[in-house]
Amino acid sequence: MSLRLLRVARQRWRALFRRDAVDEELASELSFHIEQLTQEFVERGMSEREAQLAARRAVGNILLLEEQSRDTRKVAWLHDFRQDVLYGARMLRRNPGFTVVALASLALGIGANTAILSVIDSVLRDRLTIPHDDRVVVLRTFPLDSPAQETHARIVDYFAWRDESRSFEVMGAAMGHNADFGADAGGTPAERIGGQSITADAFAALGVQPLLGRTFTVQDEEESGNAPARVIILSHQLWQRRYFGRPDVIGQQVRLDRINRTVVGVMPETFRYPNEQTSYWIPMRMERSQDRNPQRFFVVTARLKDDVTIEQAQSDLDAIAARLARVDADRHTGWGVRVKPVRDAMFAWTRGRLYTLEGAVVLVLLVACANVAGLLLARGLVRGPEIALRAALGAGRGRIVRQLLTESVLLSVGGGALGLIVAWVGIRALVAMDPPPGGVAIGDIALSMRTLGTTAFIAIVTGMLYGLAPALVHARASLTDTLKEPGGGNGSRRPRLRSVLVAVQIAVTMILLVGAGLLMKSFVRVMSRDLRFDTERLLTFEVHIPIGDYLRRRGTADGLPYFEISPPPSIALERIYSGLRAIPGAQAVAGASSPLVNSVVVPSATISLDAQRTRSATPSAPSASFAIGVGGSPSHLDERRTMTAAYFLVTPEFFTSIRSPQLRGRDFTEHDTATGEWVAIINESAAHRFWPEADPLGQTFTILNSPDERPRTVIGIVRDIPLTIEGELRPAIYTSYLQQPTGHPSIGANIFGQMMFMMRSTGDPMSLLPAARRVVGEVDPDRPMSNIATMEQRLQGVIPRRGYFVFAISAFAITATVLAAIGIYGVMAYAVTQRTREIGIRVALGAAAHEVIALVGQRVVHIVAVGLLAGLGGALAATQLIQAQLWDVTPTDPATFVLVSLLLALVALIAAFVPMRRALSVDPTIALRCE
Repeated sequence: MSLRLLRVARQRWRALFRRDAVDEELASELSFHIEQLTQEFVERGMSEREAQLAARRAVGNILLLEEQSRDTRKVAWLHDFRQDVLYGARMLRRNPGFTVVALASLALGIGANTAILSVIDSVLRDRLTIPHDDRVVVLRTFPLDSPAQETHARIVDYFAWRDESRSFEVMGAAMGHNADFGADAGGTPAERIGGQSITADAFAALGVQPLLGRTFTVQDEEESGNAPARVIILSHQLWQRRYFGRPDVIGQQVRLDRINRTVVGVMPETFRYPNEQTSYWIPMRMERSQDRNPQRFFVVTARLKDDVTIEQAQSDLDAIAARLARVDADRHTGWGVRVKPVRDAMFAWTRGRLYTLEGAVVLVLLVACANVAGLLLARGLVRGPEIALRAALGAGRGRIVRQLLTESVLLSVGGGALGLIVAWVGIRALVAMDPPPGGVAIGDIALSMRTLGTTAFIAIVTGMLYGLAPALVHARASLTDTLKEPGGGNGSRRPRLRSVLVAVQIAVTMILLVGAGLLMKSFVRVMSRDLRFDTERLLTFEVHIPIGDYLRRRGTADGLPYFEISPPPSIALERIYSGLRAIPGAQAVAGASSPLVNSVVVPSATISLDAQRTRSATPSAPSASFAIGVGGSPSHLDERRTMTAAYFLVTPEFFTSIRSPQLRGRDFTEHDTATGEWVAIINESAAHRFWPEADPLGQTFTILNSPDERPRTVIGIVRDIPLTIEGELRPAIYTSYLQQPTGHPSIGANIFGQMMFMMRSTGDPMSLLPAARRVVGEVDPDRPMSNIATMEQRLQGVIPRRGYFVFAISAFAITATVLAAIGIYGVMAYAVTQRTREIGIRVALGAAAHEVIALVGQRVVHIVAVGLLAGLGGALAATQLIQAQLWDVTPTDPATFVLVSLLLALVALIAAFVPMRRALSVDPTIALRCE
């Protein structure tokens, strides 16, 4: 049996790769049989001529026998396929215009789909550096009245979840920590970088082993004096950038906020947790004594037990949240908890963008398929006689369909090959997308075998999709009609099908254009938003004084450590402020404790309007929440039910310097010091919320930050400055950085030692930078300036996150529009060609120009109308899916829908212009003579 299979395999191998030799053997064998029969007939008395004819009659049809012999080899289909491919390639080469248009359309559609599917596959499926990442989750809280506004957890949440839950093997926490990385002996200057304070259990939950050294232990968190052990773990990027990848970095001392720390580990290159900005990790000690801390800044990470699902863990934490709301309603009512896979927590920001882009490129590919199918139908007019002749010579319908499908697939494979270039460029562009603050960037993604397989699959399916309908139409063409009149076979079916294809292109194009129009309009509104201050020629930079330089432990207040602020950091900040004002070319200088717009975290404060009660009592609950929070929203329940507002410490003449309109009252002056009356300025939203029925000027309130706070008098009202370029307007309170308490709890005390300075220049704002560096260096040589940029550069940071995405969608929409225009042109050109004789007769009988235009244009008007109506319905449904990505624009914006409809109508008119002009130039004599 095995010998027989080997013999069959050998014969088929020879038939496949040595066809000519096998055919010669077959011809020789048949010739031998004919010679033998001829000899026999001669011996029977026939003449040589009669014997040869008798032998051939006995053997039968030689060609048929040869074909039957070839069929027994079971490889004829491969030879036919080779012939189809070669013939299809010749046909494409003979029609370069058609081939170029089709290849370009398919390359864009297939390549863009491949790029986005590759990134989606990598982000959602590829293994992370975290072992068994499907078992690792991140726990987040959210206000029940605004579930989409996720934020992190508080200390009290962390301890409740850790102690009461039975769903997790281990649970840890981390919190953002920015610090000044001191200059080293190698000459690397000091710089301010971002890192994380993290517990040992958080590293245990992640399970990632360091590249060098070790991670933290519980002993590292234990107090050594008044702080955890002074050790540090470096990210791979920081290790390479500052220490050039030296393995002897373990055990070395680095200076972080003037504190020497020992390097105990270096993490792998791909480890970026919990966000892209993390360059180092230091130990964090979580103490139950701090459970009054209201900050929702703690990233809680946990690893599920082997027999527990995410749904079970969610039910477990829901029960804990419900219990906490019953026993401590003030702090827990109105908040829920969400268990998220770590992959979702890291890459959730990509989901909406990638799915929107994928939807757009699928629509572009659909338009490209419809366009190429229309072009194939048009080519059928020219190839009608050829196909009819093939049928007349015996080619079956299946054989013709196979030939035409082979050409279609060959075209799509060529488009797929070119699409790999588009895919490579697209992947590079997608990987370059900047994550939002707190997000993790997409890692490097290369063209893999899986990517190539995806491209091949899309190409083949695409070729079958757009090639099948035209192939069936051509194969069913009437032989008699086609030979008698090219294009006559099934003439009514082809225009109908082409009309449907063009209507589909218009409908899909309208969906894309409406979506792109809404996103572009939203982007333009974001970028042109009135920020209520002058952003031109402003140099900005930040100065941070380590909290350890000015906090001295004094006791406790409300269960939290209470510190004396000594020496006040305002002394150093005032020296910097005065030095900056003296720089030649500086028109004005202003400073604020946090960036006015697009700050990652905005401090907030809770106030009391009852000054007498406030002065006589220490608050029994945390008096200030410096946790508007990551992803905060004014719809948060906590903010609505408390007297809470964003809080800024600012320099004298602040609003005058930034040219922000003051509605009433006055600006801060140099006389507003700690020895005078404590004052404050509020914005319009704060005035409406806190004093809805009274004049805010002259009103007194107290910020519940510290027992050392004093009542403040409102001296001015300014216009609302949005906290984020895409955010809503919220209440804000501004106080002088010279009027601050002498003591403060540990929560939020870093606000006193940080300042973003803004210098307005008479020319290029960056020209002020060298002098500004000298001023800061004179006050503190070890203090680096950070986040140096012009105000315009800061605000343009939204472009990589939103602009590139909008531009990509717009490019796809424009591509679809061009393809739709080609389709409309094709329909009009076909209509003119098909009705040339009729037009000639009508012109000869005296038809006017408008009548000829109506004759050939009515079909296009009908197609465009149907396409627009279908596209309108599709756009109304599709734009609801991108509602979350719009700002200050509704998904049903009437202006966008009207403009897109008019644009498509104009495109249709332009596309139909040349065929209409050709119709008007038809010469009746020539048309009738040709017929």
